[in-house]
Amino acid sequence: MAGARGPARRELVARLLGPRRNRRRGAGLGGRALRRALSVVLSGVAGIGLVAVAAPPVRDAARRHPYFAVREVVVRDHHRLPADEVRAAAGVTPGMSIWDVDAAAAAARLATHRWIRAARVRRELPSRVVIDVREERPLAIVALEDGQGEYYVSPHGRLFAPVGANDARDFPYLTGLTRADLRDGERFGPRALHRALALVRQSGGLTVSEVHLDRARGLTLLPLRPSVPIELGWGGFAAKLARLPRVLGLWAGRETEIAEVNLQFDDEVIVRTQPARPAAAARRTI
Repeated sequence: MAGARGPARRELVARLLGPRRNRRRGAGLGGRALRRALSVVLSGVAGIGLVAVAAPPVRDAARRHPYFAVREVVVRDHHRLPADEVRAAAGVTPGMSIWDVDAAAAAARLATHRWIRAARVRRELPSRVVIDVREERPLAIVALEDGQGEYYVSPHGRLFAPVGANDARDFPYLTGLTRADLRDGERFGPRALHRALALVRQSGGLTVSEVHLDRARGLTLLPLRPSVPIELGWGGFAAKLARLPRVLGLWAGRETEIAEVNLQFDDEVIVRTQPARPAAAARRTI
């Protein structure tokens, strides 16, 4: 084609340039639309520039404007805690500017609440704040020796709140520990506590009233029924408790005679009985 001459060249040029001219004519209308769009965009950019110049006054005006006042503080996944208590702990109240809500700081404040394990706070413009909480759920109550207090303990072994006078107490009690056993750096207390919680979880059909922790003898379980102490040591709880129904079956109707059942050993079960009561003295008749 580079060597084309005469009519052939003119025909080729016309064929190539014709569509281009058509495209340019069509682009004329599109060009005007494009120029209008650019005008709008540029005016918006100019507006942003003006806002940037006057940012502090505009920002302050927006913060004070009623449009951005918090109207709703939604609390989700709370069970024990009243929603108002969660809002107060977060420091978020209706009427404040949503721009003044520091979500990270509010979540950090909630994390210090004794009944809250984790929290997330988010703003939803223009006037809504949502708080998602994960509450602590007690598995048992730790009753410290020598009247040093009772505390709810979570499934992962954290003593997170003292038991108040009006608080629920329908949980298994864990006894035998002192405050010194739970000090930082102490090994026995935390390990024994986790073993006791594992026993509560593996107690099967038994309703646990108490688990007593002893450094030498391990764990002793006291079920609600039958109310007989059961020595279990420090582990293998499921296998040991599986032998209990057979033992209790042999003592059916005479459970009150049992003083204690020892399941610590793999090859034997020891049943200790109550001491025999002295026979009543026979009446003498004259």
